[in-house]
Amino acid sequence: MCFVLEHLTDPALALRRLRRLLRPGGTLTVIEGDHGSALFHPDSAHAHAAIDCQVRLQAAGGGNALIGRELHPLLTGAGYRDISVRPRTVYADADRPALVEGFTRGTFIAMVNSVRDEALAAGLTTPADWARGITDLHRTAEPGGTFSYTFFKAVALL
Repeated sequence: MCFVLEHLTDPALALRRLRRLLRPGGTLTVIEGDHGSALFHPDSAHAHAAIDCQVRLQAAGGGNALIGRELHPLLTGAGYRDISVRPRTVYADADRPALVEGFTRGTFIAMVNSVRDEALAAGLTTPADWARGITDLHRTAEPGGTFSYTFFKAVALL
């Protein structure tokens, strides 16, 4: 299961229900991100604030953009055993142009920027602060910039 739990209002219930689909000794693999793990250079409070708008809006809709850090307790609470959670970091800089374009610009910045209108309507930011945050995020994809993000991969047994 990949990038599903973060969108659910009750991920623990979903994990418990998935148990019915597994045979005894079967495995479940879960991959989720954690927007709180975004680290970048040059650092920017405005960029972090734009990311936080996305996190807050997802939470308001019942989801959790920080769920990657919760995989172990969620799986434990749902009755799985032999749980192994490992971070999987994506790091992009000028020496990795495909990641800069495909992940930093094309995935992460695009995802954050997609909530602009909703963030403004909710009063979470101003047009000027939003523009500054997105501009600063784009600087991380320019020469001299770096971007790092952590996904979490969990494997558990029934």
